[in-house]
Amino acid sequence: MTENQIDAITVIPTGKALGAEVQGVDLAKDVSEDLIARIKEIWAEHMVLLLRGQFLEKERLAELANLFGGLMVPGSHSFYLKDGHTPGDSARIADVPGVTYISNLDKEGKPQLKTEGSGSAELLWHSDNSYMETPPMGSLLNAVRVPMNGGGHTRFCNQYLAYETLPDDLKQEIEGKHIKHDRSRNTSGKVRVTFEKAATREDVIGPVHPIVRVHPITKKRALYLGRRYDGPSSHIIELSEAESEALLDKLWAHATQEKFVWEQDDWQPGDLIMWDNQAVMHARTAVDHTQARLLHRVLVQGGPVVAPWAEEAAEGAAAE
Repeated sequence: MTENQIDAITVIPTGKALGAEVQGVDLAKDVSEDLIARIKEIWAEHMVLLLRGQFLEKERLAELANLFGGLMVPGSHSFYLKDGHTPGDSARIADVPGVTYISNLDKEGKPQLKTEGSGSAELLWHSDNSYMETPPMGSLLNAVRVPMNGGGHTRFCNQYLAYETLPDDLKQEIEGKHIKHDRSRNTSGKVRVTFEKAATREDVIGPVHPIVRVHPITKKRALYLGRRYDGPSSHIIELSEAESEALLDKLWAHATQEKFVWEQDDWQPGDLIMWDNQAVMHARTAVDHTQARLLHRVLVQGGPVVAPWAEEAAEGAAAE
């Protein structure tokens, strides 16, 4: 069968709580609307897709984001560039709009332990750009250079199951509640160059989203926790600081259990991973800082975060 025909697609589930490998597709070549629609169906079902042998130019990766729903420029880019910086000033922002370098390389192309971004550090569980009013629907991550036996494994966690398996008392406790998502810090927890660290909860800048969201396609409920940093930072706005921290501790411990996880532990150049930020969190193990790691990432536009309960304006909504 011919590549990039719907009949040529093979789907191989990981056997874990989420994830599947998709074969028979070369996204560097022309693809039909029907093929994209079929991949989107598979994506909604498995939440995380692995496609090997996808050697994509940055421009093509951005085109694919548009085909899958629209290219979203990450919040970190807009924060940085609005201060008069250019993409060339950063080792993280590519010369193609919307493309991010996920890398441990400095501006000279040498691997480092620490960089202006996340460098070689471990990245804790999070959902991409949850700190935006309209977060991305999905993320596409394409491997260019990866270490050999040098870490950098990407882990994914099923947040449908996280919600479904919550004890009834916790489900009741979070009903109607919202989290304010701190946009002042990057994925590794560092305060962004264009922000100052909040001194109090009232100083935290970012949108308010419901703790539980309804997926626009599957209509299932999923936990939506975003990111967790030392306070004052993201918090449940309806609760006191102590109550918020105690409830978030319980939710994060439950949501990131190993039984909900699949790990991509054998990255190869040309691998493309697509994940659904509406139902998945992800994390990364530390990287051997003596080996180069470079991947290109784009975000796919999403829609409003819809709560399963009657949506009302949350008190304490973010002041911009």
